[in-house]
Amino acid sequence: MLKSVWIFCAASLILIGCGTGYNATSGGNSGGGGANYAGQAQGVYSGTSSSGYHFSTIVLPSDKFYAIYGTVSGNALLLSGLVTGQGTSGNGTYTASVTDYTNTGAIDSGSISATYVAATSLKGTLTENGTAITVNATWEPASSFNYNTSASVSAITGTWTGTFLDGMTTTVTVNSNGSVSGASSGCSFSGTVAADSSNKNFFDVSLTFGASPCSQPNQTATGIAVVYLLPDGVTHDLLAAVTAGTSFGTVFAAVR
Repeated sequence: MLKSVWIFCAASLILIGCGTGYNATSGGNSGGGGANYAGQAQGVYSGTSSSGYHFSTIVLPSDKFYAIYGTVSGNALLLSGLVTGQGTSGNGTYTASVTDYTNTGAIDSGSISATYVAATSLKGTLTENGTAITVNATWEPASSFNYNTSASVSAITGTWTGTFLDGMTTTVTVNSNGSVSGASSGCSFSGTVAADSSNKNFFDVSLTFGASPCSQPNQTATGIAVVYLLPDGVTHDLLAAVTAGTSFGTVFAAVR
């Protein structure tokens, strides 16, 4: 998302190639006339909203939508929330029903209506609780984050220290076989991470939380992750967004 935080080649939360085209997928949603448009809006975009937040967005080949938003401090994005939902793209229009998980624990439902130019821009409106927020985002260039290449687990193997959306400090270890383990304030969790089969630059993530004091005891959350390089050319950012239905959602953000 953000050029300062998503450069999501933004964590990977976030998408490698020349960045001038798109690939449609077979199956998925279809547009008018029976044509298959799923994946036309796919990619990583970053920008600002009328509410004053910076955000980074990834639209998957399936048209699933993830966005993290917050405020920028130096090279860091101070997370305020995660918006995610299943969308439909076609003929330059993207729509989705979404859920907004905030760092205060509040959960709101809403919708997105946007126009896109493939591999160029995504502009539109997020509506929640009767309030419309305009968003304006542009495609992340390959020099920042190369969406059109395959993700590799070797790029994120090792130990990461960061925070969840609620601000709790967390340590996560990713093994070379894709197994994941971690702990935060007495809550342990484990899971898996794997490069997505689309050969795009994001990972599929599954995390299962342990018993109390975990806020989601014995529940499994799924989502995606991205890793990208910050402008200093040395520091890597890892962003992972996971949800369990519409009742729970969080983001793990870490650097090393």
